[in-house]
Amino acid sequence: MKNYLNKIILAGISSVLLVPAIQAANVSLVTVGGNASIKVVEDRLTNSVGGLLPGGTITFNPGNSLIFRATGNWNGGSTNVTWDFNFTGGAAAILDIANQNQVLLANNTTAIPVSAISIVAPETVGINSTALGIQQDFTLVAPLVYVKNPGADLVGVTNLTQRLANYLESSGATLPATYFGGATANPVYFVGRNSSAAVRQVIDANVFFTGAAANYHTNALGSPVAWPGAGSGTEVANNVKVIPGSIGTVAAQDVSTLPQLSYEGVFFSTASVTNGTYPLWGYERYIYFPSPDSRAPSSAQLALITALEGLVSDPTYDHSSSFFVNKFVSYADVNANVSRSTTLDGGLITSQLY
Repeated sequence: MKNYLNKIILAGISSVLLVPAIQAANVSLVTVGGNASIKVVEDRLTNSVGGLLPGGTITFNPGNSLIFRATGNWNGGSTNVTWDFNFTGGAAAILDIANQNQVLLANNTTAIPVSAISIVAPETVGINSTALGIQQDFTLVAPLVYVKNPGADLVGVTNLTQRLANYLESSGATLPATYFGGATANPVYFVGRNSSAAVRQVIDANVFFTGAAANYHTNALGSPVAWPGAGSGTEVANNVKVIPGSIGTVAAQDVSTLPQLSYEGVFFSTASVTNGTYPLWGYERYIYFPSPDSRAPSSAQLALITALEGLVSDPTYDHSSSFFVNKFVSYADVNANVSRSTTLDGGLITSQLY
């Protein structure tokens, strides 16, 4: 009897040992976009408290920190995630999705993205979003700001009108600081983003500028020279800091310590965006093809995209995180107070309350 019981016990143990271990699912995806909210996305991905991939890691492309890979476990460890991001331009990102372009990844390989994140409307870059058949999910409002070099040339310059902002882009360092209300006759240099940037496209739509901007940056000798434009807001800010008499355009997250200019007499603040008096902003949208389009993300990929959207637009995060407050504005808050076209950047702002 004892031997019989031992056999039963051993058989039970063996059956338990033979049960295959549950394997975590593996999901990979690629997203392209602009870098206006790159710090929010990185925080929402890997923050150990409330992140999508809590405690996950971010690996950057050796030559460009705007291209990175986030890896970690999602959904209680049931899913291993490898998510590549190429945030080198929100305007170019929409074209990448539309044309199914290969984009550079953190490991220097290439792949076709399944989604995009951008603050510019597809229509602004010449794409009919309805005809293309893309889905757009709105997550936040990204304010844009004019900043100036803090030196003596622009003392007294505190505001840009629409006409001055438009003229600035094309002036090519031919306008003296006194033209803008400054203290000297030295030239004013425009430090803007390149044409692939959503920030550039949204600014141009707001100030009614078309054509090629006369951008400047600092060369190896420390002198301002013409170039196509900066690849990030950080690059703009770094150049404005060292070029006397320069004015640049950045997303609010990239203002750093630079003096801000008001636009049409209004400074950026959360209140001035939500009450409709400050117009320099764009709706950030997550873009992808919906199923059953062959270009649509898989169900697992879409679940990750939707989860990240939810974390970025979470009301508690939007009203408390240092990555968000005074740098972005809650989409829900803006939508509750004002209305603006989602297909016409720079369009009319009307009140939802009156």
